[in-house]
Amino acid sequence: MSNVQTPASHFDTPAVLTCVADDCFQTAHAAVHDIATSLDKQRVDEYYKLIATGLGCLDAALNLNKLPPRSEANIRLRYATALSEETDNLMEAETALTKGIAVCEKNRFTDLKYCMQFQLLKVLFRRNRKAAFVEIDKNIQDAITYKAADWVYAFRFLKASLHLQSSNPADAQALDNLRNITQLANSRGDLAIAVLSSLLEGIVHLKARKEDSILDPSVQIPQVEVLTLLLDLACTLQQKAPQIAMQKLKALQARMDELVQAHDWDKMLDVLHLPLKRQPNSSASVTGDTKTIILPGDGEHNFIVLSFVTKVHAFVLAYVLSGLALLYQGAKSEKIMEYWSEALNMLGKTPAHARPPAHSLPMAIEQARWQAEVKRYVYALIALISATRTQWSRVHDCIQKIEALSPKPEGGRLGLLVLYLTGVYYQGTGDIERALQIFGDQRFAIPAAGTDDRNTGTPPPEVALLAAMNKIWIMQDLSYRNDEELTELIEKITPYCSDHADVDIRTAFNLMQAALQTEPRQSMQTVKKHIQVGLKWAQGANNTQLLAVALNLMRSVLFENVVGDQAVKSAKAGRQQAHKAGNLLWMSVADGMLAQTEEMQGQVDEAERLRQDGMRFANQAFAKPDED
Repeated sequence: MSNVQTPASHFDTPAVLTCVADDCFQTAHAAVHDIATSLDKQRVDEYYKLIATGLGCLDAALNLNKLPPRSEANIRLRYATALSEETDNLMEAETALTKGIAVCEKNRFTDLKYCMQFQLLKVLFRRNRKAAFVEIDKNIQDAITYKAADWVYAFRFLKASLHLQSSNPADAQALDNLRNITQLANSRGDLAIAVLSSLLEGIVHLKARKEDSILDPSVQIPQVEVLTLLLDLACTLQQKAPQIAMQKLKALQARMDELVQAHDWDKMLDVLHLPLKRQPNSSASVTGDTKTIILPGDGEHNFIVLSFVTKVHAFVLAYVLSGLALLYQGAKSEKIMEYWSEALNMLGKTPAHARPPAHSLPMAIEQARWQAEVKRYVYALIALISATRTQWSRVHDCIQKIEALSPKPEGGRLGLLVLYLTGVYYQGTGDIERALQIFGDQRFAIPAAGTDDRNTGTPPPEVALLAAMNKIWIMQDLSYRNDEELTELIEKITPYCSDHADVDIRTAFNLMQAALQTEPRQSMQTVKKHIQVGLKWAQGANNTQLLAVALNLMRSVLFENVVGDQAVKSAKAGRQQAHKAGNLLWMSVADGMLAQTEEMQGQVDEAERLRQDGMRFANQAFAKPDED
C-alpha cells in the first residue's frame, strides 16, 4: 500500500483562511486615507466588504475542529481586535476575547493572555467605563503579583490614556496612577518612562482646565496666576530663548496691567489663601484659633495660609524680569533701565500703609533684608549693563549704593556677583593689579573637577567661571602673563565651561579659547572651530555683546592683512555689531580693524576717518570717573 499522501490530506485550512483574511485587511487598508477623505459611498461599501470577508475567514477558522491551542488563541485575538476596531459589535469582540483568555490560562500562554486582557479593557471601556477601571486595577495587581513589570507599565499607561479620555482626567486616581508609574520607573531606573509619566501628569492638569473651572473663584487666584507667569518667564530666560521670552513677557505685563487697580489683591497682603474643600465634621479641628495656619471659611471651603510677596513686591519682580527679557531681545539700554529704575522706585517709595505687617522684630528685619537684597541685585544688573557700555561712572555709583545698603549681605551668590562687579570696574578703568587681586580671591576658587575632596560634584557658580575668564583675558598681556598659572586655570575651568548648561558661559569660553595665545600655538582649524561655535551660540541667544566679540575675533583671525571683498564685509560686520552693542572698547577695536582693511584697499581717507573715530572711542573708554 502506498504511503504517499494526497495533497488534500495535508492542506492547512486554518492557515489558508488566516492568509486570506490578512490579504483582505491589507487591501482594504491600502486606500484607507483616501476613503476617509472622500467618504465616497461606493468605496466605503467596498472597504467594508473586504473587512467582512476577512472577519468571515477568521470566524471560519475558529469553527474548525482541533485547532492547536496557540493557533486558536492567536486567531481569536486577531478576530476580536479587528472586530472591535472596525465595527461596533463590542459584545461579540468581548466574547471572543473572554474565550481566548480561557484558552491562554488553560495552556499558560501568559503573553497572549496579557495581550487579550489589554484589548478587552479597551473594548470594555467603550461599553462600560466604570467596569473598565475596576477591571484594569485587577489586571495591574495581577501583573504586580507575578512581577511582570512590562505589563504593569502597559496597564498603567493604558489606564492613564483612559483617564485622559474620561470626563474627569485629573481626579485622584488618575494622578495616583501616573505617580505610581513614576515611582516604579525611578525604582527600576527606567528614566525615560519616569520623564514621560511626569509629562503626562502635566497634560492631565492642563486638560482639567476647562473654561468653567478657570472662571471658578476658587481657582482664579491673582497671586497664583502672577507667580505662574513670573516663573514661566524666568524659566524661559534661563533657557535663553529670546523670542519665546517676549511672548511670556507680554502675557505677564498684560496680567499685571489688569491688577493695577484690582481690588481682589490688597497691596499690604503678604499671605496667600489657598482654598480646600471643607471636610464633614471638621468644625472641631478648624477654628478661629487655627487661622494663621488654616483659616475657616464661611462656605464650602477652608483656606491654607501661606506666606507670599505683597502686590507691590510682585510688581518689583515683574519689572526686574521685564528688563532681563528686553536685554536678550537686544533692546536699548535706556528702555531696560526704565524698568529697573521703576523697580527701585517702588522699593524705595513704598508708603507705610502699603507695607506688609511685621508681627515681630525678626520679621521686620527679614523684610528689610529681602528689600535690600532685591535692591542690591537690581543695582548689580544696572552696573553690569553699564559696564558693557563702558559707563564707568554709573558702575561706580551703583557699587557705592550697594555698599551703603543695610543690613549687609551674608555672602552667597549675590555677594559673589558684587565682588565680581567690583573686579570688572577695576579692570575696565585700568587698575589691572586690583582687578587681578579680586578675580584671584579665594571665594572664586575653582576646584579641579573630580580631584578635590570638598568637591561634591556641584559645579562652581557661573560668576566664578566668569572671574576666571576675566583673569585669563588679562594674562594675555605680556606684563601679567604667567604660563604655568594660565595653563592650570584653563585646565580647571574647561570641564565646567565646555558643556555648561548656560549657553552664554559656553559662548564666552569658546571665544576666550579662540583668542588665547599659547605655546605651542593653536592650529588655525581649532581657532576657527571655537569662533564658529561661539558665533552660532551668540546668535541663538541674541547676545549682542558676545556677537560683537565673535565677529571682531573672526575679522582679526581670518582676515588680518587680507585684501578683498570678504575682508571688507567681515570688518564692516564686526564694526556694525560693536556699535550696536555700544561697548566703547570694542567700537574702538572694530573701527581700527576696518581702518586697516580700508587702507589696504586703497581707501586712505576713509581709513583715516575710521582711525580717528577709533582713537576717540578708546580715549572715552579709558576716561576714569571721579571717585570719592
